[in-house]
Amino acid sequence: MSEISSKGRLFLIPTPLAPYSLQNWEPQRILGMIAPAILERLYCISFYVVESEKSASRLLSRILPAGKFAQVSFLPLDEHSTDHDLQAPLAALKAGNDCAILSEAGLPCIADPGAALVEAAHRENIRVIPWGSDSSLLMALAASGLNGQEFSFLGYLPVHDEELRKKLTFEGAAALRDGAARIFIETPYRNAKMIESCKGFLPEKLHLCFASELGTELPTILSMPVSLWKKYDFVSPDQPAVFCFGLPARLTERASLKRRSPAQPARKERRSFR
Repeated sequence: MSEISSKGRLFLIPTPLAPYSLQNWEPQRILGMIAPAILERLYCISFYVVESEKSASRLLSRILPAGKFAQVSFLPLDEHSTDHDLQAPLAALKAGNDCAILSEAGLPCIADPGAALVEAAHRENIRVIPWGSDSSLLMALAASGLNGQEFSFLGYLPVHDEELRKKLTFEGAAALRDGAARIFIETPYRNAKMIESCKGFLPEKLHLCFASELGTELPTILSMPVSLWKKYDFVSPDQPAVFCFGLPARLTERASLKRRSPAQPARKERRSFR
């Protein structure tokens, strides 16, 4: 726990869906689209992982005081990024800085390269905190580090042991083939039994995520390979939870791309791009 507390937190912050125009994006309108708790958190964060610095600047310049906006560092992560580009945000997080992922529109990590950073954060024992969605299913998937490009919702899985074994075995093998994440839910008092069933019947190469208390400052989100779950002693809370399993999100390796040193995050003269 002390190791986690010494590191920064990775927040997944949804962005307004309104198409850009000077009228739609008047500062007061934008402020009215964002929950007060999210605004308060944005005021405290200096490192933003973004697909487009222009879009992120357009948003943050309408939200943050000018002095705070001038101190913001943007860490690019887009469809052209490689694993090398994860080093800068991970370094900032390990140094104790909170970071936020901003998507181009809506919730990060759903059809979004930020999912690879979330997966890396789980590997580094960094707390991931999704905020602002009305769907616990999408919040759990966003915070899982699994493939947010393709996924399916399985609802409640069978209650009887043999039927559950067959379902998990079938869906686990299918997830290895098609790469799509699977999402399902369970009655809270059966959380512990479901985790044990997943340990026993899912392929060890798959990652399993347990997410509960979503929408709070301290959600319980654990995501790791099934092989590690078998070694992990976890007492699941009797709270509503979302389960996800699948292959971890990965960035495309493109060695020929020009790369920025992880010690040099993008900090340029700030413009509002109004």
